[in-house]
Amino acid sequence: MSGVGVCCRHVGLVLGGRRVLQHLNLDLAPGEHCLLLGANGAGKTQLLKLLAGARWPTPTGRGRRDYRDGRGRALELSELLPRLAYVGGERQDKYHRYDWNFSVQRVVATGTHGGDRPLVAPGPAARRRVRRLLVRLKLWPLRRRSFLSLSYGERRRVLLARALAARPRLLLLDEPHNGLDRDGRALLDRELARLARTRMTIVLAAHRAEDAPRAFRRALVVARGRLVYDGARAAAPARWLATPPCVVAKPLARLASPRPPSAAALVELHGVDLYRDYRPVVRGLDWRIAAGEHWAVQGANGSGKSTVLGCLYGLVPVALGGRIVRRGQPPGSDLASWRRRVGLVSPELQAEYLAAVSVGEFVVSGLRASVGLDEPPAARELARATAALAGIGLDVDMARSAATLSYGERRLALFARALVPRPEALLLDEPLTGLDASFRSRVRALLTALAHAGVQLVVAAHHASDLVPEIDHVLLLAGGRGVIRARRPAPRPPALHGGA
Repeated sequence: MSGVGVCCRHVGLVLGGRRVLQHLNLDLAPGEHCLLLGANGAGKTQLLKLLAGARWPTPTGRGRRDYRDGRGRALELSELLPRLAYVGGERQDKYHRYDWNFSVQRVVATGTHGGDRPLVAPGPAARRRVRRLLVRLKLWPLRRRSFLSLSYGERRRVLLARALAARPRLLLLDEPHNGLDRDGRALLDRELARLARTRMTIVLAAHRAEDAPRAFRRALVVARGRLVYDGARAAAPARWLATPPCVVAKPLARLASPRPPSAAALVELHGVDLYRDYRPVVRGLDWRIAAGEHWAVQGANGSGKSTVLGCLYGLVPVALGGRIVRRGQPPGSDLASWRRRVGLVSPELQAEYLAAVSVGEFVVSGLRASVGLDEPPAARELARATAALAGIGLDVDMARSAATLSYGERRLALFARALVPRPEALLLDEPLTGLDASFRSRVRALLTALAHAGVQLVVAAHHASDLVPEIDHVLLLAGGRGVIRARRPAPRPPALHGGA
């Protein structure tokens, strides 16, 4: 089936009183494959949603969005909607927020009828299509698993299969590589290379050079809601896919103030078994995070990285027979005090926390180790939240609704939430996911400074470049077991300096 073309003329989009897209003129030919670039908050996700029909242009009397087939004939959006597929972090988070915990096979099958929930039984042809996709994307062994029991990367592959089950004429992919391990990224790259040989129209947003398919020759660059470049990928501004030098803002010094050393281990696990959805994930884990140590937690999608970090934080209980000892936390005591001393950044927390709160309230909740606030924030709490946002480099209005932030901006706000209590340790699950090159560089510099100031780091990441040199130990998870490895010692700490 041929792709569909889209023509936007003088299109704008206003959300929550903010103009997120403006004066947009764009023409996608049927069967074209485009790369979408831009900084966090530039408007990429909203542009993809607008192309997918999930957003309607704000009426101005001039704006038009039209669809056409390969022969130039006009197509109605109402007829096209089942064949316009969108895959991105926000759609993935929706399953978590609404507790849509269907089996993998049923989630993929919803793509055959265009609904989010399995309300329609697929026919024989649709079932065969679903089976082929499950096999092709290596999801067949997971077909009976509940969606929310999967790892973040496994969920992303399921939603890609769901999108392809719709046999889309227009496929919109918002950073589809996020959360995938090495094998998952290679699998997606092969699938994208296959799709690039079809007549399907595809637009893919990316922040990393390795996530940009070579076959996508046209590039679109969005900045502050405007399309500022539309042309050959080879001539596009290189900075959107390059990693710039680390530049650390002056407010960072307040976040990285030295902490008094402690002789006690941060956490000790003895014979720990961990379960998710009544399934064993990790067995017999013995692990000690000594004072001053910084750790990486590595492993394939589904190996248990997020589960282990959830256990350290106190969200995933230890099975009977195991024992966990947290520094300064007597056995059986309320974990709220521990969570106020240890910051958490994770995709699941980000998905859960999309309430209608302001950015200031979002960050202040880190002081109370809560999701939401039971009373308005005090002036001193808002002052600390402002400092944390400045330190991370996120320049947004404290009164702005957190729900209106882009996916990457929300990740940065989650960092500020973790930093606002000035924690003694940070538990970071794929912390740089969704961040543009500039912010990845800034956050890496921040983590280095925090490590040298005495804040211990435990980081789960698939990209080796996301791990700062100060990480000196690795817990490798495979086959339900943990293997401890050492890394080379870190270099001397960099000097903090001002910058943009």
